Amino acid sequence: MEVQRYFFIIVLSALLALPDSMYGRVKQDTTVINRIFRYAASVDTSGIEGTHTYAYQRFFINTKKRNPILMAVPTMYGIAHGGARSFAGEFYDKVDFHSYGHYDTKRVLDINTIPHRRRTLTTILKYLTPEIYHTTIVDKYILSPFNKVNRRFYRYKTIYLDNRQAKVIFKAKVDNTQLVSGRATVDIATGRIISVDFYGEYDMLRFRLSLQMGDEGLHSLLPVRCEMNGRFKFVGSHITASYLCHYGMNTAVDDSLHLVYGQSMEGDSIIRETMSRIRPEPLTAEEDTIFSRYFREQLYRQQQRALEEQLLASMPEQEQPKKKKNLAKYVFWDILGDHLLNRIKSNFGANDQGYLRINPILNPLYLEYSDRRGVVYKFDIRSSYNFTPNRDISLRIKSGYSFKLKQLYYYIPFRFNYNKRRHAFFAIDVDHGRHVYSSEIANQFDEDDVESLRLAHTRLDYFRDTFFKVYNNYDISDYWSFNVGFTFHKRDAIDKEGFRQLGLKHTYRTSAPRIEIQYRPLSWNGPAITLDYERGIKGFLNSDGAYERWEIDGSYIHKLPSLQALSLRLGGGYYAMKSGQQYFLDFSNFRQNNLRSGWNDDWSGEFELLRSAWYNSSNYYLRSNVTYESPLLVASRVPWCGHFIEMERIYLGAVMAEELKPYVEFGYGFTMRVASLAVFVGNRNGRFERIGCTFGFELFRKW
Repeated sequence: MEVQRYFFIIVLSALLALPDSMYGRVKQDTTVINRIFRYAASVDTSGIEGTHTYAYQRFFINTKKRNPILMAVPTMYGIAHGGARSFAGEFYDKVDFHSYGHYDTKRVLDINTIPHRRRTLTTILKYLTPEIYHTTIVDKYILSPFNKVNRRFYRYKTIYLDNRQAKVIFKAKVDNTQLVSGRATVDIATGRIISVDFYGEYDMLRFRLSLQMGDEGLHSLLPVRCEMNGRFKFVGSHITASYLCHYGMNTAVDDSLHLVYGQSMEGDSIIRETMSRIRPEPLTAEEDTIFSRYFREQLYRQQQRALEEQLLASMPEQEQPKKKKNLAKYVFWDILGDHLLNRIKSNFGANDQGYLRINPILNPLYLEYSDRRGVVYKFDIRSSYNFTPNRDISLRIKSGYSFKLKQLYYYIPFRFNYNKRRHAFFAIDVDHGRHVYSSEIANQFDEDDVESLRLAHTRLDYFRDTFFKVYNNYDISDYWSFNVGFTFHKRDAIDKEGFRQLGLKHTYRTSAPRIEIQYRPLSWNGPAITLDYERGIKGFLNSDGAYERWEIDGSYIHKLPSLQALSLRLGGGYYAMKSGQQYFLDFSNFRQNNLRSGWNDDWSGEFELLRSAWYNSSNYYLRSNVTYESPLLVASRVPWCGHFIEMERIYLGAVMAEELKPYVEFGYGFTMRVASLAVFVGNRNGRFERIGCTFGFELFRKW
């Protein structure tokens, strides 16, 4: 033992006595770090508009383990259902630049071994074009250690080398999915990053990126070579993937070649030959084996089909056997399985002007839970068509079913943008399923009749609202918008039989012209103040009553550094006139939102725990809402569980109405890779009201 200890001391002393040039001089100074932070601002990014270049990509995917639930993961159906375990592919894209960070890509060559040439693991593509000098590295997440606003989240160590370069080691201060760790080689004089390697984990994907940056000018802000290794694990399935990309290539390729791929073996041969000519690095042995085996199998199948066709052609027609098709496989797996479990995305039109996206019909990952609506299953269809860069048309169908309320909701907005530069559009919105309350109608009933019906579990004071809104919007400038149209409500009693027993009508209609004016004092980068006026006319489109409603609303989302945001909203509404014995109080900016689209849905100022009757029970309201959002707030700093938290929010809202003086709601929520969860506490008139939570699946929402 003594001999071992003395030997360790001698070796350590010898290492410490070595000169700095043997391993570099390690320092904690900030000179190089500050130069990195300033480097992007010193580069001239003008002159890129209108230029184009080419990019080469290839991938290798290996399925180590898989189970049937993998078919429910977006873009993974082909891998989960196919017989092969390893897949490879190559792409060649044309990149047209508009400005730094803004560009369009067009696929020129595409060849891969995934069944039916499907796209898979498309979420990885965002990692292949990282922007290391921006606030976020990948899209709108993963905070970059090379942007000054994120400095407080990282620790840095500088190792000075002898070739006028330095190695910067960076490590996240807390274990969180929005942060990465790694090392970069930096030019000491300028702070330019020469190469960087970093690793992290986000949205079910563990990744390691190795980047070689450009040498000078704008190219030094972008990678010229990117290598990525990723690992995806989900409920027993284990997938590994490796990607290699080369950017800034100048070999031009005929843009029409992508039209012939997959049409025939001859088309594949043309693409393979072209790809072998422009490929910047040779294929690995595994990739070459996969491609060779795949095309041998394709050639064998083609030869077999040709022999079968020759044999059938030589036989009399009456003796030819009928082709048998495995209907169970074709219908249940290839058609129903793909379309029920997988997201459908497609382009149509001569130049792909049209776009269609359909969420999976029976995917269990599209569930949401709230204290008020219970479990809600949601479904979403989006479609659009671009006529010109300044004119398009879009249609969306959002629907959901509440198992607690036994209610189907749907919201269908149609929009025709006829002048996008002026934000000019014609729109029709259809909204169905929202429950509204009318105490005025309930007060007309005879108390004995009402009590007897209530004992039979009827709901005489609640109605199901079907809402139509037709309007036209036009921006006369970046500061003013005008929106003119009309609205129509058809409200049906939830318990129609109860109304029939009382001899009363159970359907009520209201129609109203409306005008909305919006003022943006700081153009589109500041708050927006909206004035909404609606005048119901009795008899207009069979309307049962008249009313006059005024609302004013101010909202502002202040973006803060490092993905933080402060959302502010203040507004009020007032019914200046009501007529008729039956009327409803229904505000535009103070209502329930039954079909939210997850954590990042439009912020509506809704109160999570406020019972639905309160939205329609007062002639006026005055409410305010404040929300603070941050990726690293409280729970994200907790060991282990903090690793998975992507964003946190604090909510505070208050509303004043006739019997709410006031109602205050406080909430805290966070989102992670699997789900978003928020807990709220309500206080009415100075007394504790209730506590509740909202839960929604976020799994694969970004895929």
